[in-house]
Amino acid sequence: MLNQLIISSFRGMTNENFLFWQKTHIVGKNGSGKTHILDAIHLATGAKNLYGNTQLDPENRIEILFWENFQNASYIFASDDKREFFLVQGKKISKPKYLEELPFRTVYVSPFDMNILYFSPAMRREYLDDILSRAYAQFSKIKRDYEQVMRQRNALLKKIREDGVAQDGLDFWDQKFAEIAVQYGLYRERYIRYITEKIPEFPDFFAHYQVRVKYEGNWIYQENPENFIRNYLQENRQRDIFSGHTHIGPHRDDFSILMKIDQDEEHSVQFFLSRGEMKMILLGLKVIEADFIAKQTEKQLILLVDDIFAELDENNIILFLNIIIQHQIILTSQKSLPDGINHEKFTCINLVNS
Repeated sequence: MLNQLIISSFRGMTNENFLFWQKTHIVGKNGSGKTHILDAIHLATGAKNLYGNTQLDPENRIEILFWENFQNASYIFASDDKREFFLVQGKKISKPKYLEELPFRTVYVSPFDMNILYFSPAMRREYLDDILSRAYAQFSKIKRDYEQVMRQRNALLKKIREDGVAQDGLDFWDQKFAEIAVQYGLYRERYIRYITEKIPEFPDFFAHYQVRVKYEGNWIYQENPENFIRNYLQENRQRDIFSGHTHIGPHRDDFSILMKIDQDEEHSVQFFLSRGEMKMILLGLKVIEADFIAKQTEKQLILLVDDIFAELDENNIILFLNIIIQHQIILTSQKSLPDGINHEKFTCINLVNS
C-alpha cells in the first residue's frame, strides 16, 4: 500500500508530507492543492498527466513510500534542467527498471476524462498510449522507434521536395515504417478488442445499449497490414513528398464509441445519448482500464479519483466506488462524501484550512 507522499518541490508545493490509508478522502476548495497531490502520485508511479498543466519545473522532487517487507520502500521521481529521472532506495535507475521494481500502477479518473470523446483525435491517441505504456514495459520503446522512423521518412520527403534528392531511398523507409507501424498499431487494437470483450461484464455503466469501441485505423484490420501500409505509401508517394508528411499510421488514427440503432446501423454514442449516459460510459471505460492494467502487469492498483462528484449524481458515484473498492483509493472532492458511501472506510485529509 502507498502510505506516504513527500513533495520537496512540485507546482508551487514545497516540503509537503501526506499519509495515506487504504481508502483516503482529500477534501478542499478549488486551489487548495488536491489535484496536485494526485498528479504527483501519478507521475511518481511512472505515468504522465494528459490534461491540464503537464509542464514540469526544473527542480521537481516527489517521493512515494510503500510499506514492503515490514519497511518503507522509497521511490522518487525528480527532474533537473535537462531531464526527468527516477530513484529506488536512493539509487538512480532507468525508467523501465523503475517501472519493473515499482509494486503499483495508478489509474487516474479525472473530470477531463468525462469529455474524452469531445477532445481532438490527438488527445484520444495519447489516452490510449498512456494506458498501454503503463500496461506493457516495451510499449514506450516501440512508440519512440515509430516516431523516430517517421521523422526520418518525413525528413527524406522534404529533401526530395526541396533539394531534388532521388526517391529511391524511400523504399527502405517505407518498409521500416510499415514494420514498426504494425507493431505499434497491434498494441492499440489489442486494447480496443479487450474493451469490447469486457463491456458486457459492466452493464450498469453501458446500460442496455449494444456498444462497441472501434479503432479508426482501417489498415490494422487488413489481411496483411504491413503490405497494405507499404502499398499505400507507394501509391501516395507524391502527396507525401508535396506535404512532407506521412499520411497513414498510428499517428493519424483515432477511436470512437458506437451503439447499434437497429440491426444494420451503428452511430456514435455522442449523437444519441444524454450527457449523463455518456459520463457513465466513459466511467465504464476507466473501470475496464483498471482491469486491463491489473491483468497485464499483475501489480496492485491505486485509483486516483479527482473530484468527479460534480460530474455524476450520487447513485452513480456510489456505483463506481463500489466497483473499484478492492483497490487502494485516493479521492478528492470539495465537499463531504455522499451519505450512501461507508464513511468509516475512508480516512480524511482536510485541506480546507491549510
